[in-house]
Amino acid sequence: MDSNSRLEYLYKEYVRLNEKAEEYIKSAFEDLKLMGVIGATIALWKPIVDAIVLANPKIDQSGILLLGFLSLLLVVAIIGFWNLIKQSFIIFFADNLQGYEEEIRKELNEADYSRVFNFNLEKETKLIESYRTTFAAFIIVFAIATTFIPFIILLYTNSYYAFIYILLSLTIFGAYFQVLKKSTKKYFSIKK
Repeated sequence: MDSNSRLEYLYKEYVRLNEKAEEYIKSAFEDLKLMGVIGATIALWKPIVDAIVLANPKIDQSGILLLGFLSLLLVVAIIGFWNLIKQSFIIFFADNLQGYEEEIRKELNEADYSRVFNFNLEKETKLIESYRTTFAAFIIVFAIATTFIPFIILLYTNSYYAFIYILLSLTIFGAYFQVLKKSTKKYFSIKK
């Protein structure tokens, strides 16, 4: 295969992988919209339960609150873990893209200090640190909102249910952070 054909093939494959990575990134951001809906539902769940109990006073308010919050927590967990799967694909494509970038640079006889394709290669540590900081902040705020707000609401109605909820939610978020840590270990261990 001559140099031009090789370069053309490398570039086509690079573009294809880049498009796939972008699809997963867009899809991951679409999941954030679902999280917003869940956050709004958490905030509105107590007034909804109050209206249900007013309509039928025989219903146990704290039980309905617990079931609703647990259902929302389950949906949050499913979306969160599904998003981790998407992130692993994004990381896979990014790894492959870097290999293609290196090969394209060689074919173009670009020097190591060249600015061609050096976005991922040269600035990886800064990008990872930025990602880690912002993603961790988002997850912590979201975890607090989906863990402690329902916990406080349940605490006022039934402390037993409140502690069941907080234990389950902390377990789910703990598992999420463990999976996140393991799936991104290579990238989080990069030294400055």
